[in-house]
Amino acid sequence: MKKNLLSFMLAAAPAAYAFDGLTYDGGPIETGAGMQPPHWILVCDNTGTCRAAGYQHNNTEHQTFLPVSLLLTRQAGADAKVKAQVRLLPAAGQEQKIGGITLQLTDWSQKNAKPVDYGPIQTDDEGIATLSDSQTAALLAHLRTPEPSIKFIADDGSDNAPYWTPYSNREHLAILAKMDEYQGRSGTPSALLNPGTSDKAVPPPAPAPEISAAAVKEDSGGDTITPENKKHAALLKLLQPYGQEKNCAFSSSAPDKRGQNITLYPLNDKQTLAETICQYGEEKGFYLFAILSADLKKVEKTVGGPISTGYNGYGEILGARQLDDKGCGINDLYLWNGTDFVLASKNSNGLCGKGFPSGAWNSLPNYTSNIREANEKAAH
Repeated sequence: MKKNLLSFMLAAAPAAYAFDGLTYDGGPIETGAGMQPPHWILVCDNTGTCRAAGYQHNNTEHQTFLPVSLLLTRQAGADAKVKAQVRLLPAAGQEQKIGGITLQLTDWSQKNAKPVDYGPIQTDDEGIATLSDSQTAALLAHLRTPEPSIKFIADDGSDNAPYWTPYSNREHLAILAKMDEYQGRSGTPSALLNPGTSDKAVPPPAPAPEISAAAVKEDSGGDTITPENKKHAALLKLLQPYGQEKNCAFSSSAPDKRGQNITLYPLNDKQTLAETICQYGEEKGFYLFAILSADLKKVEKTVGGPISTGYNGYGEILGARQLDDKGCGINDLYLWNGTDFVLASKNSNGLCGKGFPSGAWNSLPNYTSNIREANEKAAH
């Protein structure tokens, strides 16, 4: 992906937006919305909640660019407030929990600009702090200025105290504008960027779909069908066309025969889940999941895919899709509702390669649901 070009991931018709030479072209995705310039990411979910995260410059070895991520979260609706959080990683040799941090803002577009302190923040054991309402309001106003500088400064008593600076380069203008657009705020008093006087209604939060999880027939490790088993050839022939539809062609260069195994999990008296590896990646395999009739002669439907994690035996399929070579990815959860595995959640871990080994934030969802647990479910 080019660093100065990004696809907006919208369900709406494509559009183009230009911000001081940075152009972002429109295009559709399955659910939610998102955008990803080099140092900021926006992820919006199906209820209308948006989360924008900004990170430091890639050069984390320099004192100025210690790992930091600023997260702005806002639900849909005109009266929804912005929640601002920051996650900091300590300098080498320091403890994880960082104390004595002050928020400092500077508008370098002003002549004789001077830094202004907006009080302390307190991080938890994971280095995460939530800004106060007044700090959040000052930060949002500051992000609308032409040349904002945001610093979180450690008071260690030295003249060269370490500090954390989220990188801007005006990318945040595109992020805030897209958040406003997705939530229907553009031109209204509640817009983050260029608030206006439009009296158009801002859409309220959309309800998350309801999913009733169903119990599977039994908890077991599944029935493994090896290539030597008489059932294997017929099952493989049945599954292969569906793997090809998922761009997950069965590899003839499997490292060992284990890669050709097919595992069957009984779901109920009429349906069975089949799991088999159909493609090898550099570090892991990708699996095809298909719901079969109980007699194993018909594929009723396939699930997601290709999926690189697996089935846990309790009616849940966990899928991990890697987006780049630095560990960035999206995690999907499919739940068994008694007749099908349905998508329950889709979560991003944000931008990787920014000094946070597993991403700064555990979950940036672009699809969510309300889950009702099964009344009778296998114990686990």
